[in-house]
Amino acid sequence: AEYAPCPVLNAGDGSREHPTQTLCDLFVLRRKKKKLKGLTVALCGDLKFGRTVHSLIYALARFGANIVAVPTSGMDVPAYVLDRLAAERNYTFSTVTMDELKSLAGGLDALYLTPSAPHQMALFTGDLALRKAPAGEAPASLDAFYVTRLQKERMADKEIKPGDYVRFDARALKTQRTQEAVVMHPLPRTDELAYELDSDPRAVYFEQAAVGVPVRMALIAWLIEQKRDQRTDPKPAGQSIRFKAEPYPRCANSNCITRFEGPHLRPRFKLARTVDRHVLPLRCEYCERELNVEFVGHARSHRYYKYDENLYGYVRQWIQEPSLAVFETVKQAEEHGYEPYRRGPQREVMNSDEIALAVESLANQIAADVGDLTNVCLIGVVSHGAVLATRVRDALEKKSGTRAPCAAVDVYRSQDAIQELDGGAPFSVEGRTIVIVDDVINSGWTVQRAMTMIWQCGRPAAVRLAVLIDRGHRAVPIRPNYVGKNIPTAPAERVQVRLAPSGGNGKPKAHDRAMIYSMVEPVKTAEQAK
Repeated sequence: AEYAPCPVLNAGDGSREHPTQTLCDLFVLRRKKKKLKGLTVALCGDLKFGRTVHSLIYALARFGANIVAVPTSGMDVPAYVLDRLAAERNYTFSTVTMDELKSLAGGLDALYLTPSAPHQMALFTGDLALRKAPAGEAPASLDAFYVTRLQKERMADKEIKPGDYVRFDARALKTQRTQEAVVMHPLPRTDELAYELDSDPRAVYFEQAAVGVPVRMALIAWLIEQKRDQRTDPKPAGQSIRFKAEPYPRCANSNCITRFEGPHLRPRFKLARTVDRHVLPLRCEYCERELNVEFVGHARSHRYYKYDENLYGYVRQWIQEPSLAVFETVKQAEEHGYEPYRRGPQREVMNSDEIALAVESLANQIAADVGDLTNVCLIGVVSHGAVLATRVRDALEKKSGTRAPCAAVDVYRSQDAIQELDGGAPFSVEGRTIVIVDDVINSGWTVQRAMTMIWQCGRPAAVRLAVLIDRGHRAVPIRPNYVGKNIPTAPAERVQVRLAPSGGNGKPKAHDRAMIYSMVEPVKTAEQAK
């Protein structure tokens, strides 16, 4: 769209949105019910991957309609949709089970269905235990049902069966509470709609399909008119953020085009809104997925901050300069040479000699545990983990005479995350014993991401974890196999390891050390840019 000489329309974006289908849905619903404001619409079925539902939710909220979500078990509305509604519209809706919907089915105006498992003969089948999120006051009556099919093609596991799926037939429209409802469906359908409904005047899904061409023609005509009348050019939706330097933020949507065209397509974000005052909300310009940033940095002073709303004015200023940097973790900020804006008392916990002894200890532990080192590959987490991996590799070579392949994994990259070190043969994890090497393990999220990237490259025979320092506070169930030193810390403390690359004589060129310092929170003021 950036280089195209004509407007580009979103004709369906994976499992995210389908705005032109929503135009058709709104057109038919308004034509049948004479209004949109005040209607109560029940959205049923696959609300997680059904992109038509996501766009319809945003539109119904804008037009003042009420929404009741009735998801199949495990197919709830994604959290990013709920967050966007809350931030931009201060809007929430109720989530109910199929059984609870029975008592709410008075005054239905439309039924929008999504398909699922075959051979379900009743509309309300199964006792599905769904969470109430977000909690809200249940409406006294419903005005519409919108049901969509199970989006099997968008699931990682094609054989997944999320539970009994809704099936709609004519019996559901025979009660006094539902006889005025219309049945909607974006099509194509599977088994969620009974064919007996096709001749019922309350079934409007064929009308939805019929207006697809004229509605989109009207949209194209409107765009042409906008192009002709330069005075009505749409205003920019907001300034794109120009990040001063790497690391560029990574879109949270794993299917975003920036994840696949990384070398040719730089991520682009704009400021968004959120109800969480402790994160900086960014929105991807390509897929509109929100990214909540916890750590921001000033590129000129090379300082980073734990974000809260007190920093918002400074962040706007840094965007204008431009000198804004954003980080997923404190570790990422430190890896790129950023220092905390304010740190408390610090002390040294390991000097260069102790680090060297810890490296020897790691090598001894690996050799004793693995035995046959010919099948071992070392993968260090960028950047200090990669330096440690080469040192452990050298120590193992001295002991056994076997030089293990060594690579580095960058957990913040989308493509080519694993790169071999020393210019060796092409690196393969298939059937090998992989030893992940990192400097410090805390929550375990970094190691978990590294493991995911390794498994994407092949199927190793085994995966082990070696860390220089284990400081505890695990957030995921990951336990290192080999530890150089256990150092108890408080949650507000940070362990920072400084390692110099090895010189030609195999010895560090600078004084290695590990420090502990406390984080001073919250940040009340930010350093003025100079």
